[in-house]
Amino acid sequence: MSINDIAVKVESISKCYYMYQKPEDRLKQMFLSRFPIEKSFVKEFWALRDVSFEIKKGETLGIIGRNGSGKSTLLQLIANTLSPTSGSVRVNGRVSALLELGSGFNPEFTGRENVYLSGSIYGISKSEMDMKIGEILDFADIGEFIDQPVKTFSSGMFARLAFSVAINVDPDILIVDEILAVGDSAFQAKCNRAFHKLSDEGCTVLLVTQDPYMVRNFCSKALYLKKGNVISYGNPTAVTDKYLREIEQAQSRDMAVEDGLISKEQAQEMDLNSDLVEGPIFRIEDVKILDANYQPVDKFYTGDDIILQFKYLNLAKSTKEKVVFVFSLYRHDDFYICGNTTLMDGLSPFTPKNEGIVEVRFPNIRLLSGNYKFRVAVDDERGIGIFTEAFTKPFEVEDNFEAVGLINLERNWEVKG
Repeated sequence: MSINDIAVKVESISKCYYMYQKPEDRLKQMFLSRFPIEKSFVKEFWALRDVSFEIKKGETLGIIGRNGSGKSTLLQLIANTLSPTSGSVRVNGRVSALLELGSGFNPEFTGRENVYLSGSIYGISKSEMDMKIGEILDFADIGEFIDQPVKTFSSGMFARLAFSVAINVDPDILIVDEILAVGDSAFQAKCNRAFHKLSDEGCTVLLVTQDPYMVRNFCSKALYLKKGNVISYGNPTAVTDKYLREIEQAQSRDMAVEDGLISKEQAQEMDLNSDLVEGPIFRIEDVKILDANYQPVDKFYTGDDIILQFKYLNLAKSTKEKVVFVFSLYRHDDFYICGNTTLMDGLSPFTPKNEGIVEVRFPNIRLLSGNYKFRVAVDDERGIGIFTEAFTKPFEVEDNFEAVGLINLERNWEVKG
């Protein structure tokens, strides 16, 4: 692959911030650094450590991770608004970056004046912006507010205008850092269509988001950051699966702390090492979706009973550790709907046999028309660490009444007056 095919290349990049407890400690540290003295008044915080990846022209990268994972820092390094502590970033093309709400706009200028200001920042002449202004205003759709100072804008109006400018300055690389979270659902859908159009035209898009399903549906690659380190990189489904699994584990750890099963310190230690845990070796086999008569089927109707059944094998044959069984329900596009464990449902952890059958019955399912799948797992006795997991084949649900969404809630209407 030619170097000209690469839009962004990040090589072993790290970013360290130096933190001081008191302002005078900065001066003390500067003075002591001149002498071979071990005492230090500075604390290092590594926002990123040894991050490497490359994105080809026309590809889309979704960057996910919890707050404080280094996502925004990474985008700022790529956009060249921050300098790395070590490593390098190579960017091939014009970069249009939406890093934070309000960046690049003068709050005293009107929306229209800021459009031209942004154009000049990107090296686009006024005459060129004159030709683009109509399309920019149509997409932003903020009406007469365009001639008001942007300091009077709502966050949604600000996001609309900033995004509209960013996609209309002919970017080779578009960088977006969660700014779309302030827009309404209609505007977000509009932005998604714009992303697809830009990608089809060969623009490279780097997107930070908390929405793993957007990453799966839109991105060609995904990057999962945790505490400044790359946890997973590559196929969007595989990367977001790992992210969602760790989110589930984090929620289970939080519940375990609340219930007094583990301490906060233990939860933090487990968070640093979260993944498939060491312990008994299990395998899941014969995952089945059955109807009320225990017949395997792949289509149900709203109101039917569903039986989820699977077999576990304890390959270690003997263990003193107890286990918890888990189910999660997903839509066909991997949108997480719900899940639970035997522990959360009030059952004590189980001492596993050499093998066994686990069964969950869901009476009178309220799901609406669509395709779904289950995930099953064997966890440790606290329901935190995963020993093994598996997915069912997709199954279909069909309803015979008018409703929209995922589920049909039982209800009673009453109108007074």
